[in-house]
Amino acid sequence: MKDTTVILSAHNLYKRFTQKRSPTSPSGVLTAVDNVNLELAIGETMGIAGESGCGKTTLGKLMAGLIQPDDGEICFSGENISGLSPDRYKKFRRQTQMIFQDPFSSLNPRMRIGDIISEPLLISQAGSAANRRSTVEALMATVGLRPEFFNRFPHEFSGGQRQRIGIARALATAPAVIVADEPVSALDVSIQAQIINLLLEMKATYNLSLVFISHDLSVLKHVCDRVSIMYLGSIVESAPAQQLFQRCLHPYTEALLAAVPRITNDAGPRPIVLKDDIPSPFAIPSGCRFHTRCRYAREKCIHEVPELELKHSDHRAACHFSEELFLS
Repeated sequence: MKDTTVILSAHNLYKRFTQKRSPTSPSGVLTAVDNVNLELAIGETMGIAGESGCGKTTLGKLMAGLIQPDDGEICFSGENISGLSPDRYKKFRRQTQMIFQDPFSSLNPRMRIGDIISEPLLISQAGSAANRRSTVEALMATVGLRPEFFNRFPHEFSGGQRQRIGIARALATAPAVIVADEPVSALDVSIQAQIINLLLEMKATYNLSLVFISHDLSVLKHVCDRVSIMYLGSIVESAPAQQLFQRCLHPYTEALLAAVPRITNDAGPRPIVLKDDIPSPFAIPSGCRFHTRCRYAREKCIHEVPELELKHSDHRAACHFSEELFLS
């Protein structure tokens, strides 16, 4: 039976950024994460999807503890991380690691890769120098890097190899949770499957819980147990992956799924062309934030904010007319 114990959760999470006035843009407050609630169970892979600029990366950084929320809380093993003692917070940081999107900018070009991978061990004062060296060499072998690469610099490696270095660095402290932010989007298609398979292998080997952020729904369908869809900083739909891909309950998810490329000639759903551009996060629309682009929008959508409600069997959606549109 699958463990449903929650290891990492977000409750009423908000993150805003203030932009100062410049010659080309006005000042204002950008709402990057807007009242998000999520739960990650032990051993679960949770996907977060949405268009560029919807707040996925900011949410990932919040859950990894790299930035602090303005409101709401992040809980690790049931404890609010903002209230942890320094020692407990260090343990949380060791237990929650992040793999970044760009393998070219996320590695220090002046450090040798052995030092990059061992840096988390050095910060957490784990073991002697000799023990750290053996741990790093074992991790390198695990992710498919030869030990003789230890003293090489990042510029000597391909994008796929650099992402393997990033994965090894994330595994160095034996974490319980890894947040992977678009880990394959910067790689060639031929390399993407290798990195995805490596992540799944590491997840099984180390019993990891994984937050997998991506704009590619076909990847999330392959790797995730549960998927949450973000739009303008808010979760608009969340469901077990199989349910979501069989029958979505939000018009935005419908449009995203219809846009997934297909290589067959079957009579699948035709792409849905959304009207207008995505609104500015500096001025989120009233009511349903998707109503300016939704082909089903009605008067109620303009004025009333839909709650992320349970529609059926652990499937939630923030749409006033889900039952009528998708469940009839």
